[in-house]
Amino acid sequence: MIELARRGFGWEARFGARFASAVDLSELAGYSERLPDARRAGARRESAAYLGALGQAGPDCEFALHGGPGWSGITGVLRGPYREGVEREAERVLERVLAVPEHLVAEPGLPEPDALEPPRAGWVAELRRRRLVAQATRPDAGTRYYLAMPPLESEPRVWDELVDRLPEGVRLVVGLRPVRVEHGFTARLRSYADRYAVLAAPGEFSGGGVYRGRRVLAGEPFAADAAALFRDAAERYAGWAFRSRVSLVAPGRLAPALVSALEQAVRGVLVEPAPQDRAAALRALTSWDGPAWGVDPAVPPALAPLRELADAVDAAQVAWLPSAATGVLRSLPVTPPPPGRRTARGVVFEGPVTVAGDLVGGDKHRWGAPR
Repeated sequence: MIELARRGFGWEARFGARFASAVDLSELAGYSERLPDARRAGARRESAAYLGALGQAGPDCEFALHGGPGWSGITGVLRGPYREGVEREAERVLERVLAVPEHLVAEPGLPEPDALEPPRAGWVAELRRRRLVAQATRPDAGTRYYLAMPPLESEPRVWDELVDRLPEGVRLVVGLRPVRVEHGFTARLRSYADRYAVLAAPGEFSGGGVYRGRRVLAGEPFAADAAALFRDAAERYAGWAFRSRVSLVAPGRLAPALVSALEQAVRGVLVEPAPQDRAAALRALTSWDGPAWGVDPAVPPALAPLRELADAVDAAQVAWLPSAATGVLRSLPVTPPPPGRRTARGVVFEGPVTVAGDLVGGDKHRWGAPR
């Protein structure tokens, strides 16, 4: 279950879990009485709690959640100076990895034998935060342009269905590395929020030259949105968080329609590496030690870490922890809940009358339905 190997002057443990099946939420107690979208939302909350527990593993751990046609799971890597300590800690972390949310069934083992090896060929790109820019018009702005980077965000139904139906050979890889956010960076986010809050409110400006005399300044609408985003980031990215990378790997370039669907689903942008960055982008799928690629010159170095920061709620927006809200998935088998967690269901009748919410909820019919 755990592979140990010497790496340089220390030791490295590799481990993982395969998602064997998804539990049919239309039959699971606590979920079956809800409509499908509410089931998906509940599963998303459980996924965030699960990822939050992984985030407590510490900075010596790295995780990656894999999703694609026919297989999915999570891998982990842990490093340390001494074999015994690494092995003991890896066993503890693996227990946490296997404690998947109730809507999944997992078993020890890598999702694929080469899941922890960077692909040698193929196409790769990263889904990243959008960089929103607006020209500063107030003379007291102190900058030429305003900047905000909202986190990736998805609707459970849209994202789950999109990943569940990825074309053959396409793989989603969400890398997560627990990090402690420096107090100075959190304070910087708060200062940005405070500054944008000032610019969002009406104010006055006194100056010479073109702006001689006192002027009443209108609040900047963009600044109001930016203030809220930076305030939220300062509250959530304090203490422990994740460095997060959301990558797509495929045999060849994705169809434009799929690229557009992925970007819209998470309200982000799919960034393809330049030819000189391609090798670094492939290595970044399995390693956090290489240099960053695709640096955006519009983002000041002081804010660059925000591009990859995520908390557990952010990570759950994109990580593939599939839920069978209606009892059907394309990319993973669906199994009934354990007997003690299975809801007793009635017969489905035709017409507007429903029993146990099957027709309203969009569940599969119960008369001899295949599982």
